[in-house]
Amino acid sequence: YNISASVNPSNSGTVTGAGEYQGGTEVTLTATANEGYGFVNWTEDGDIVSSSSNYSFIVNSDRDLVANFAIERYVISTIVLPVGAGNTTGDGVYSYGETATLIAIENDGYEFVNWTEDEDVVSVNPTYTFTVTSNRTLVANFETMQYEISAVVMPNGAGEISGAGYYDYGALATISVVGNN
Repeated sequence: YNISASVNPSNSGTVTGAGEYQGGTEVTLTATANEGYGFVNWTEDGDIVSSSSNYSFIVNSDRDLVANFAIERYVISTIVLPVGAGNTTGDGVYSYGETATLIAIENDGYEFVNWTEDEDVVSVNPTYTFTVTSNRTLVANFETMQYEISAVVMPNGAGEISGAGYYDYGALATISVVGNN
């Protein structure tokens, strides 16, 4: 008997085990997905006959089987650190090979630092574009903006000032002046 096996869609994977077999022989067809695809099932005349990539059966007639594959889908997740420092766009579910563009948007008082994944810096640009090939969790890192507060006593030497210096956005700055007698 002739056992034929094909792939759907074309170039999504490979199959082995097809050929001529004597009746009563056990045959195993193996479907292997190409990069970016996942095995779905085996069908014959449009009917599902197996959901295992290794399909074994006893030969008792000619058969024309199709190994069906689907493009892999991946989740791209984002985290903002510190919490409340900003927002991100572009996370979601993507097909293998699609282009994802993540954008980090800073809230007032914060500035974007970088994108990291597993603590490794992957971009220092707030807009990060890449080709999707796996699930990924990326962190948009921000830092609190600092401002310098300076003060001068006029006339010069008339007193001393304390409290000038660098302050984080939203911090309370207290400037004190003590006059010279």
